[in-house]
Amino acid sequence: MRIVSWNISGGHMFKGTTEDAVSYDRENLDYFIERLEDVDPDVISLQESHTPSGYNGASQAEIIAQHLGYEFVNHPYSDRSHIKQGQLLSLAIISRFPIERSYFHLLPNPKLTVTRPNGDVWISFPVGFLVAPLKYENRKINIANCHMVPYHHFKRDFMEFVDVREDASSLLLDIAKEPALVGGDFNYNDLRVLLPGVFRNGVYNEAFEGIETAPGRGQQDHILFSHHWKLENYEVHRATTDHYICVTDLLLK
Repeated sequence: MRIVSWNISGGHMFKGTTEDAVSYDRENLDYFIERLEDVDPDVISLQESHTPSGYNGASQAEIIAQHLGYEFVNHPYSDRSHIKQGQLLSLAIISRFPIERSYFHLLPNPKLTVTRPNGDVWISFPVGFLVAPLKYENRKINIANCHMVPYHHFKRDFMEFVDVREDASSLLLDIAKEPALVGGDFNYNDLRVLLPGVFRNGVYNEAFEGIETAPGRGQQDHILFSHHWKLENYEVHRATTDHYICVTDLLLK
């Protein structure tokens, strides 16, 4: 199975040199569709996919899935996007395989506030994991997708928030009772430090570590796989975006 994780920034190109959540250029969803077609994934985890406010129109996940001919689930996790007015930030899972159902696991929200240099006031969103059980090779597998709070933008360290870390670890350990794949923008470099419990006894491994996935910010994006899988290959494709395309090939044991 080939899984891709990609923060698509509402389908916007990037005009900066370091990922800073504000240096966006024009919207060009076709670029993202073309890059995904080139990679030819089986499962796609998207972060910061846009859904129109009021659900008045197709979400970007729906547009991408229809173009690829895949199934999808989409879950808005904020009441507004910082990228474009009239849009909600969403998590999406797009799959070549049938999606039986999905659910959203909400993490504790520390309700942080910060005033940005341009005067905008940011409030931390209620984030969590979108989980979609799939049927693959006559077995149930769990696909999870997340976008964690960018604590660095609030001048805080993710390590401080023990309740969030423990809740995330508990969810990941629970879904790993069956074969599980987790892709997401964790907004943190070293998950072995952040979520040590999920790596104990080899419950999870990382597909790649220490590779830059966000320009100037190191590895913000991760793909985890439970012990039921064998890692075959991984690639991080650079793109004209503020996050790169993370690709992993895995074999179900």
